Amino acid sequence: MNPLLNGSPRHRVFVDLNRAIVVTTIIVAIAAAFVLAYEVLAILFLGVLFGVFLTKLSRWISKRFPTRYLGSLVLVVTALLTLMAVGSTFFFVQMNQQVEKMSLKIDEGVEALRQSIDKYPVLKAAATGTPFQSSSAETENAQPDPHSDPSKAEDGKNDDNSDTPSPIPFDKVSQPVAKTLGAIGRVFTTTFGLVVNCVLIFFVGLFLAISPTSYRDGVVRLVPPRKRDRITEVLNATAENLWQWLLARFGSMLATGGGAFLLLIVLGVPMAGTLGILTGLLTFIPNIGAAIALLLAVLFALPQGTGTIAAVIGGYMIVQLLESYIVTPLIEQKAVSLPPALVIAFQAVMSVLFGFVGAAVASPVLAAGKTIIEMLYIEDQLESAEPS
Repeated sequence: MNPLLNGSPRHRVFVDLNRAIVVTTIIVAIAAAFVLAYEVLAILFLGVLFGVFLTKLSRWISKRFPTRYLGSLVLVVTALLTLMAVGSTFFFVQMNQQVEKMSLKIDEGVEALRQSIDKYPVLKAAATGTPFQSSSAETENAQPDPHSDPSKAEDGKNDDNSDTPSPIPFDKVSQPVAKTLGAIGRVFTTTFGLVVNCVLIFFVGLFLAISPTSYRDGVVRLVPPRKRDRITEVLNATAENLWQWLLARFGSMLATGGGAFLLLIVLGVPMAGTLGILTGLLTFIPNIGAAIALLLAVLFALPQGTGTIAAVIGGYMIVQLLESYIVTPLIEQKAVSLPPALVIAFQAVMSVLFGFVGAAVASPVLAAGKTIIEMLYIEDQLESAEPS
């Protein structure tokens, strides 16, 4: 009899070797997929996360109100779309009004700055070395005043300003200001890729929420029949853990948005409520979300003066540090049992490997991976292994 076909040690070694090859191949394939198409996989994962949100919230509503699951799903989706439309309209209307007021304040601030510099020769002398002054000097040399004395024009001197540098052309300050405002505006008006990704996340999550069990059962059918019950249990536990992570994240967003709102109210910054809500929403996206929220807050704090701008920057940095290193790790530790140090370390690793997209999905991926590893590896392999 062939020793590989009975229960001999060689047969067990052969089976273990095949299993190791299969597991290694799967791991390598998954790693290659992450390297080659990590952005697509991250977007799909966010779609799954949105589907978990829609499914859990719709089921919660259907259990407490006399509505079916699909009816609750329609109510949730309709409410989300309505809130997005109303919120976007309200924000951009207020933003347009504030930008008009802010442009006047910027002109007043530039004029006040020019008058202040004219009073102090030291500041005026230092300002002559700025790029604005250098470019102005080149322009004046290239295009002399036709009404001035030709001899003075050749010498590049002026009777009124023979010993002191020429004043700063503050009319050129509007160019960098306009470029800054245009750059911030382009974040919201020219992000075609962001819009496409959001649409993809929305529809992936919606279709998953319409029939979540069918997609789950389709994944379960990929494993042998004797393990399907366990895989179903693992997938259900993973979805529940992601739901708990979402609740924890919403708590962090509420804390950050509330802190930003109180800060802006105290400082007297316009649109404090809208900016607080936007800060909370952007907090869902690590790093870049906080940076965009800070830029918006600074933009609307410009008319209040440099003191208010400095206070906004310092306050936002404190709020974001508290959210990133205290509030979020502690909430996630209680909600999904994620150690704070592990959360911070994994976010750093994902940010280095995959950039912004990796940072955006690091925490939920860790929550899902922790559940899968605990159930399939620790419980099923290590703890249930027979003693040798």
